Amino acid sequence: MEKLEKFRPYFLNLGLIWLAILLYTLLPYYQEFLRHETKTILFYLALAYTSLGFLYYYYTPKEKIRPSKGILIFNAIKKSFSEKKLSFDKTEKTALLFIIVKFFFLPIMLNFFLDNYFSVKSQLPNLIQTSSLFSLNGFNFTIFPFLLALFFLIDTLWFAFGYAFESRFLKNEIRSVEPTILGWVVALICYPPFNSLLTKFTNWYANEHVIFFNNEITLVARIIIILLLAIYVSATLALGTKSSNLTNRGIVSKGPYSVIRHPAYLSKNLIWWITIIPIASWPAIFGMAIWSGIYHLRTITEERHLSRDPDYIEYKKQVKYRYIPFVY
Repeated sequence: MEKLEKFRPYFLNLGLIWLAILLYTLLPYYQEFLRHETKTILFYLALAYTSLGFLYYYYTPKEKIRPSKGILIFNAIKKSFSEKKLSFDKTEKTALLFIIVKFFFLPIMLNFFLDNYFSVKSQLPNLIQTSSLFSLNGFNFTIFPFLLALFFLIDTLWFAFGYAFESRFLKNEIRSVEPTILGWVVALICYPPFNSLLTKFTNWYANEHVIFFNNEITLVARIIIILLLAIYVSATLALGTKSSNLTNRGIVSKGPYSVIRHPAYLSKNLIWWITIIPIASWPAIFGMAIWSGIYHLRTITEERHLSRDPDYIEYKKQVKYRYIPFVY
């Protein structure tokens, strides 16, 4: 009986994992949204935890096993039922919120990663076969689309890994999760299916593949976009295994984060603004202003959340600027 008790956290984790797999399989939204390959990867990740997790709990002494997310959530629910009110302590609440973060973002990032993977794969022959690769048109219509897909592939791979794996060996254990409704709303509205609700009112005009006024201007604009994308991806690489939304997994102060506090948000928004230049319409400007406003709210709610961590207070003293060095 004592040996079975040691496996309690494992079985409760299994319950959460396979419940998620069931929901990804049965819910109409996920049936339509997720690629077949995404569902396959999620299934094999669950299978890997089922087998490797068993071995971990079998060989690890009971006194060295720490409370799992599953057991923390189970204890909180059990306590809430006995007290007839919601009763979550800080650790239990963090565990529940992170499970929600993982459930929502992991399939999205895997889906995005696979989209970019197949895009890169389909474009590789063009790099080999195009004789005028280093011409103006070669950059605009061959190199640029390839680099675009490659950068986003790297970005989404890092984030998918961050959502899938948490370990003290990876130095990415959860310290806290965004505690406010506003923080969650402004983060979730940027991802499907919620972003489509907002685009019904503002439309979406940004398009990295937009053609500018002539090939020369398109070349200059696309070089700037690639440079901004390089900053964006370098921010993701600086986060490393800590990559994830709505969480504090340890403060990062290297790479572009040593210059400004929100390099990814700045570079992403600048790219969007550049791509609406050829449109130059008031609806496009208004829509982009709404999205930039949402990202600014994300910076405010994230900083408010992270400022509960003394390490972030110290980081803000060292890196004083949100977006523009020596300005703001």
